[in-house]
Amino acid sequence: MNAQTSTIVDPQQAYPPNPVVIDRPTDDLYEFVAACEELRHRGLDAHQAQLDHARVTLGRQLAAQGRQVSAAALREAAHWQVVYQLRRSADQELAGMHPAGQLLQDAEQHDDTELYRRREQALRLLLSDQAASSVHLAPEVLADRERACRQQTLLVDDQTQLNRQLAPLRGVRGLLSHRRVRQLHADLAGLDRQLHEVQAEIGHLQALLDAIHAADANRQAWLADHQHELLVGAAAVTVLMRRLLALANPPGCPRPVLEVDLDHPMGHDPLTPPATNGAVPAPAARVQVAAAPATPPGHG
Repeated sequence: MNAQTSTIVDPQQAYPPNPVVIDRPTDDLYEFVAACEELRHRGLDAHQAQLDHARVTLGRQLAAQGRQVSAAALREAAHWQVVYQLRRSADQELAGMHPAGQLLQDAEQHDDTELYRRREQALRLLLSDQAASSVHLAPEVLADRERACRQQTLLVDDQTQLNRQLAPLRGVRGLLSHRRVRQLHADLAGLDRQLHEVQAEIGHLQALLDAIHAADANRQAWLADHQHELLVGAAAVTVLMRRLLALANPPGCPRPVLEVDLDHPMGHDPLTPPATNGAVPAPAARVQVAAAPATPPGHG
């Protein structure tokens, strides 16, 4: 398939190999399912944050224009703004598929109405639940795991230093040495508890990465099953953008337009419902939440 596959890059370990340091936990089905559930919640939180940001931003814009709007109307307008952002992102993904020349030539033979219809078919595929992805969360999870691994290394180093202090005191009699031994054992026990917590966190973060990988693999396989429809839609999007850019940049245009919004090539009032502003009716907003795969890696 010509669609670009998102790749999660796992950076090299930032700490030296040590038999005490646990980097890759045992493949655990329960941990994997819990990670999938956390990804779902993170997706819901991210979607709500996107809605809140759109509502606040739009509210400020309308206030600056001296326009008053009810809270309900503002929420509805913010909802559609998020929908259109998703559709623009899907248009960009389609444009990046680089359809073959034959598909582009075929698209050039059709009018805009037919091309918009083909685009909608492709958008329905890319905006469906099966095409959801959590790859955008991978950098954050990788950074958290790297931080936890560094913390783990520091704890192991602290353990080593305390054990070195403890070794000369073994077999030594005396009240002061006895107190020092007890203090060192207490410190080691505290470090052991912290190390256990950090290693559990690393295991959970690794499970999150496994879940992200598995969900993205599912997405790519599903998109591959619909390759032809997507490439036809990609050709339609490419030709539509060419036509609209040509209209927006007549000869002698002092300020060239570099991109167009296929839903609103002439602009639109954010408070106008989609059914009346000339845009193709958009589907209901879909939260970008990756579905949990049937089995985690290693359980096939």
